[in-house]
Order: sequence, then structure tokens, then C-alpha cells
Amino acid sequence: MHYAKPEAFMKVPLLCLLLMLPVSAIAEDEPELGPDTWPTTVEATVKDILGGLSEDDKATVRKTDKEDLIMFHHGWGMGIRNHYGLWRGNSQLIESACGKPCHPDDASMVIIEAVWSALQRKD
Repeated sequence: MHYAKPEAFMKVPLLCLLLMLPVSAIAEDEPELGPDTWPTTVEATVKDILGGLSEDDKATVRKTDKEDLIMFHHGWGMGIRNHYGLWRGNSQLIESACGKPCHPDDASMVIIEAVWSALQRKD
């Protein structure tokens, strides 16, 4: 029987913390945008998200390895999908993210990666 090394368990609390930090960028009590105010491009969405991220949240995303961005899918990604209408008909943003119709989960990951890329350029 193999047991996980103790240092593996030390990563779990940090991972949990990382999963929650960027969610503050799109607060649950913030009203959802509607069709008349939805950004319709990834670029406009990234600009809106960056405007709402704290410096700590920006640092967290910036320090995250690109291949680890998937850890933001359920918390921050859900906030993006809900706030920007990816489940409610913002097909223009979905098309901007994927180049064609795609699943809102996929579109939100493109947006998360675009935020990450923008933060990599801001040093």
C-alpha cells in the first residue's frame, strides 16, 4: 500500500484558498448583467474582470501555472458563466471565446486563460 507524502497534504489548504480568492472578482450579491449590458467579446470581458480583481487576486492568478487554471473552473468560472450570461444567451461572447458555438464551460475557460495571459503581460 502506498501513502501520499506529507508535503502533498500541505498543498490541499493552499489549493482551497486559491480556489476561493478570485471568486471575489464577481461577487454573488452583484447583480447579473443583462443582454443590454453584456460584454460581447473576450477582450471586453477580460477588461471588466481585471477592473474588479483586487491586487491580491491578480497576484494569485498571475502566479498560477497555466496548466493549473482548471482549478478555477467551479468557483470563478461559474461566476463568469453566470455574470456574463453564458448560460442565458450571450452567444456573441461564446462565439468570441470559441470562434463558433461551444459549451459555456469551454467559453469560461477561454476567458480565464485570457485573464491569465493579460496578467502575464503586466509586469
